[in-house]
Amino acid sequence: MKNKICDAIVLAAGASTRFNSSVPKQFLKINNKSLIDIAVQNLSSIKKIRTIYIVLKKNNTYKARKDLKIIIGGNTRTKSVFKSLNFVSKIEDVPDNILIHDAARPCLDTKDLKELFAKGNNSTTGLSLGYPLTNALKKVNSRLQVTNNIKRDNLYMSFTPQIFNFSKLFLAYTDIIKKEQNVDDEIEAMTKSGHKVKLIKSSPSNIKLTYQDDFKVIKTLMKKI
Repeated sequence: MKNKICDAIVLAAGASTRFNSSVPKQFLKINNKSLIDIAVQNLSSIKKIRTIYIVLKKNNTYKARKDLKIIIGGNTRTKSVFKSLNFVSKIEDVPDNILIHDAARPCLDTKDLKELFAKGNNSTTGLSLGYPLTNALKKVNSRLQVTNNIKRDNLYMSFTPQIFNFSKLFLAYTDIIKKEQNVDDEIEAMTKSGHKVKLIKSSPSNIKLTYQDDFKVIKTLMKKI
């Protein structure tokens, strides 16, 4: 099969409300590099990615490399993804596939990325990285009292990057926006449109920076990468 044209989108427009910091988490630095720069560096290891787009909030201070494209996102992840897909849909040579990654995941293993990209080239729908849930899962109330024990059989955590057929993903998000819905990731968007999505078991270290405690863990992991 021929190599499909693939572009990539780095989501970095979040408000970081749960991180509780005056500096949005995507601009924090590890080893003198912002999380956005780390995400771009990781994706740049795949030379066949044609263009990398970075989705940012309006009036951001990020200074992008000349080869990167900037898109102004929305006030939710769903709207940011839709706005970026809509932007790409208007370029002259629309990609076959689109790879979407959260800037808040700096611990991406390049082996996982390369496997995702290679298998995505042969997929008609798309794929995502993920890892089986290994901890006991509990549902709690507002007082952190356990209200239910959830069986973890066949439960996976999904990560980004996720790679999908561009046209199918754009149609899925267009439908979600029309219905004024929100989704957590591209897997949810695609499954809502009736597509079947597979996961690739990947490194469990690909954690997302959400809370302050996560930053300590991520900095430790980054020292080993």
